[in-house]
Amino acid sequence: MAAVKSTATSRIAMENHQLNSLSGFLLNHALSNIALLSSFLKGEERISIQFDGNGPVRTIYAEALQVGEIRGYARAASEIPAIDSLSEGIGIGFLKVSKYLYNKFEPVMGIVDLQRSDITTDIAYYLAQSEQIPSGITLDVLFSDAGEIAEAGGVLVQAMPGATEQEIEQIEEALRNLRPIGNLLADGVSLEDILALAVPFEFDIVNNSPIDFFCRCSMDRFKEILLTLGVSEIRDMESSGQNELVCQYCSKKYHLEPSDFEEIITTLKAREN
Repeated sequence: MAAVKSTATSRIAMENHQLNSLSGFLLNHALSNIALLSSFLKGEERISIQFDGNGPVRTIYAEALQVGEIRGYARAASEIPAIDSLSEGIGIGFLKVSKYLYNKFEPVMGIVDLQRSDITTDIAYYLAQSEQIPSGITLDVLFSDAGEIAEAGGVLVQAMPGATEQEIEQIEEALRNLRPIGNLLADGVSLEDILALAVPFEFDIVNNSPIDFFCRCSMDRFKEILLTLGVSEIRDMESSGQNELVCQYCSKKYHLEPSDFEEIITTLKAREN
């Protein structure tokens, strides 16, 4: 089981990507969820989730390392139409979960159809179908009257091997009766106490780690990507003034100087020889 307070992380994501309320709500649920899922990994093992659908919010992506580094983005239409239910936000589509583990050369992936497109239900469905782990999950984002994030967080409880049906039903009942996480956090309830409300059994806290919206993008990484292009394409970029690079994960901007273009072209020519 795991609990997360992702308020600061969610605020940074909203600010970096300049999201509308619907995209922000969905992305923040995804960020809380990926933080919970990453807590079951080791060290710098990584996990990502990607929701793709035909709704106005076409893509929600989030990834995290067990060490607490989290990032993500949302791709949506420039204008979001009025919708009757949250499920219309992403629409009909699929969820892909990828795990990058120490003992696996290739990522371990699972794909399921979206059930309700509300992040919470779809993650629970994925865990039950692809990983065959009975799981209870609740996510919440509390907005202020000004439309800003006041609190955000979530709880994930997974059945251990040997768990009885009665114990699973007790967990499900406790989660159904749990007050919204955002309200609990706003009232000053600690994560440990929230877990105690969600899990009606004795338990020990084995790990407590901070999380942060953190991206490892850099100018050097962008240059490595540009080195996959040809000399003519780089010269076209320079002549047309395409010198701004934007990270899709965190929206940080990098600007190429003439010396950067010269360095990339020189490296490409050297590789050709």
